[in-house]
Amino acid sequence: MRKKTAIITGAGGGIGRAAALQLAEDDFNLVIVDFNETIALETLELVTEKGAEAIFVKANVTNAADV
Repeated sequence: MRKKTAIITGAGGGIGRAAALQLAEDDFNLVIVDFNETIALETLELVTEKGAEAIFVKANVTNAADV
């Protein structure tokens, strides 16, 4: 069975980080998206510790060129 993949914007903190952690526990692959690389990489580390396969994409979703 193939895993589902979730793209989470604003995943560096707050609701985005909480969603990423929950989805990691629910066995999703994750794309961690945030413009703040430092906090996003913290989230990336937390979800990989939970066993999720995840990557980080630096982007500001309010900027059309980033999206």
